[in-house]
Amino acid sequence: MVSKLLALEAYPNLRDLDFRILRGVELNMRHHRWVPLEDIARFTRTDIETASFRLGKLDNWGLVVRRSDIGYIGYQLTIHGYDALAIRALAKKGAIEGISPVHIGVGKDADVYVGIAPSGEKVAVKFNRIGERTSSRKAAYHSDVFANKRHTSWLYISRLIAKKEYDALVLLSPIARVPRPIAWNRHVLVMEFIEGVELAEMRDSDLTKEEAEEILARVLEEYIKIVRFGIVHSDLSEFNVVVTNGDVLIIDWAQHVTTADPNSLELLRRDLTVIINAFRRRWRVERKFEDVWKDFESAWKESRGEEDGD
Repeated sequence: MVSKLLALEAYPNLRDLDFRILRGVELNMRHHRWVPLEDIARFTRTDIETASFRLGKLDNWGLVVRRSDIGYIGYQLTIHGYDALAIRALAKKGAIEGISPVHIGVGKDADVYVGIAPSGEKVAVKFNRIGERTSSRKAAYHSDVFANKRHTSWLYISRLIAKKEYDALVLLSPIARVPRPIAWNRHVLVMEFIEGVELAEMRDSDLTKEEAEEILARVLEEYIKIVRFGIVHSDLSEFNVVVTNGDVLIIDWAQHVTTADPNSLELLRRDLTVIINAFRRRWRVERKFEDVWKDFESAWKESRGEEDGD
């Protein structure tokens, strides 16, 4: 797993030409598995010697990788080079001014860091790492982003997943307790920073049974609004609920589906089963699934324009 952003270490040394080279490799990876040196030089309008020298630097910093046993000299962009391009783009947008080199959260396919906006406020910066650490089984959770896509590099898939989560947060943040999105570029999502503790990181003794009952009630209250709106999380668990000042925040929407999806009802059932069981196991909170399910199934049908009797 990535424990620090290598792109941040290289960033002060990068020149405008380096970013043009990284961009050239990125764009030409649509056409080549390994981008020829000549194509990179042509894209950046520089000579072969200069392009080769700067690519050597980028290779040393881990932003590209070189291969010469394929009949020519070719290069690929690494996830760290992708990081550098995204950071620069977000900085130009005014979304971030700096990023802490130490992550504050690690998921199965993402790292989250604290960033600083130009206003001085903290923001959360999420870097998707779908291809770097995700098994094919887990990648299947994101199979929808592969549909009808001819280009399936892991960098590109990470980009699609980040955009998918950004779009969900744009829709949901006005109506429910989810992170407010600020900006998106490539595989990186910038969101509001909220002080809180992930439910999974809390010790059982941190909550009384009564407090846990209130938190579960808040999670279900927020989630039913979201389902009624027409979206199912599809990965809801104690790892995706943040407790903050007595309230909750539901995070990690990269795997969401709409209620129009033929699998959405079963995914909703799984979400509720997992979260109810977590509270029962850890804090002995008893909620009958059938009672909860009745309301959620009605909300699901309502979002689809169906009546309970349909």
